[in-house]
Amino acid sequence: MPSSDAPRIFSGIGSTYEKAGALLSFGQDPRWRARLVSSLAAAPDDVVLDVATGTGLVARALRERYHCRVVGLDRSADMLSAAADHNGHMPLVRGRAERLPFPDRSFDHLTFTYLLRYVDNPAAVMRELARVVRPGGRIAALDFGVPPNPLLRALWRLYTRMGLPLIGRAISQRWASVGAFLSGSIEGFNAAHTQEDIERCWRAAGLSGVHVERMSFGAGVVMTAVKDGATEGPRGRGPWARSEAAEGSPPDGGWGYRRVERVSVAPSGTQPSVAPAANRTAFYALRPGGVRDYWTLLHPPYTVWHLSYVLLGAALAPMPDPRIVAGALLAFFLAVGVAAHSFDELRGRPLGTRIPSGVLIALGSLGLLGAIAIGLIAAATVGLWFLFLVATGAALVVLYAFEVPLVHSDFGFALAWGGFPVIATAAAAGAPAIPTVAAAIGASLLSLAQRRLSTPVRRIRRKAVEVRGEVRYADGSTDALDASRLIAGPEAALRLLWIAILAISIGALLGRWSGG
Repeated sequence: MPSSDAPRIFSGIGSTYEKAGALLSFGQDPRWRARLVSSLAAAPDDVVLDVATGTGLVARALRERYHCRVVGLDRSADMLSAAADHNGHMPLVRGRAERLPFPDRSFDHLTFTYLLRYVDNPAAVMRELARVVRPGGRIAALDFGVPPNPLLRALWRLYTRMGLPLIGRAISQRWASVGAFLSGSIEGFNAAHTQEDIERCWRAAGLSGVHVERMSFGAGVVMTAVKDGATEGPRGRGPWARSEAAEGSPPDGGWGYRRVERVSVAPSGTQPSVAPAANRTAFYALRPGGVRDYWTLLHPPYTVWHLSYVLLGAALAPMPDPRIVAGALLAFFLAVGVAAHSFDELRGRPLGTRIPSGVLIALGSLGLLGAIAIGLIAAATVGLWFLFLVATGAALVVLYAFEVPLVHSDFGFALAWGGFPVIATAAAAGAPAIPTVAAAIGASLLSLAQRRLSTPVRRIRRKAVEVRGEVRYADGSTDALDASRLIAGPEAALRLLWIAILAISIGALLGRWSGG
């Protein structure tokens, strides 16, 4: 693909790039990036340039792992804007890999991801990348590959040509275009530039010790090499090794900033001070850190609430099969309890957990895949028509993850997490249609009531800076309003409702199994 086409293809997807990359690769992209980061072996006082930084996934991981300084560079303003939202004070530069706006030997190490397929002359770009790395510094890269095994290559080709565009379309129209483009681009580039060709480009750029690691049966390729020559002078001697606010710095830093656009990064905000009762992000949330975060992530009361609808749907059938009930419970736990909640936490950390983004992506991807796998097994038992419900459930999780209003609204939430579990389970268990529809409407209304109770409480707990006021009665008496009072009533109802709905659903199912 001509390099001029890259901004057009990938514009407008910065805000969804990280989630979509994990979904489209079935969780492999985060795994590949983690391997790339681990191969660099940077020191805390090193300065690393991350080229084609995108939303800053690799740059962020480098800082977290090595506590080194990282500079991110990308040609897409949309991607850099998303990177600025996630990477605090990390320097971000808008520029092209073909002409880096930095002097020779400015960085201790350099990384890049999925870059060479989008440039016109890979060999020239490798020389330019090596130019800004000090002798003895390491370059590490990640790119797509093609599985060498004929059977795996056929399955890979089926997915890239059909699965990528279809899943992309479920995310958005822009991702449909990206999926369609990638389906031909990956194989086309690897056909025109063999792995041996790429390795020759690296060596011709003055790199030695080239190491190639194929991952996921060859679908991902991580490469590392060291720049020839002995290490000279202090490490990280380029302008980025000192404070950008150093006195006496020339207006353009000596790095040709007149040719690139700097992206300003707003300081990361501080958490507002709110009333003590509102310090926790939810009534079931534990103190952040460690295994407690995973309890909080699962939203235990709400997850159990929605799993109760699975029991209710099964209870509508004349003779519900225990295997169908168990499979449905596990599938909806993985889809809602694990996948939907992991993807939701990935966007803005509403629960305030400290779970790494890569773990959240992996949990979400594996949860969704597990739910789909259970659905496919069920379809083999109850009939191929059930595949429609499996696809619908997967689409609901994806749409919820990307906060598509169709699902992320109050009514969308009620239908997706209330009515759909009843319908899917009742259909698999063989329940009659009219009772199923009636129960699904009831479950949707209950979930809508849950949403109407929990939304104002969430706003106070997570967003309120100050709560003050009073209620004045006809007899002249008053009650002070604070966060605790506003939260207490709705949450008391929520604490009772999830237990009540669980008890009703269990009772209905046990009554059916007991021969009722």
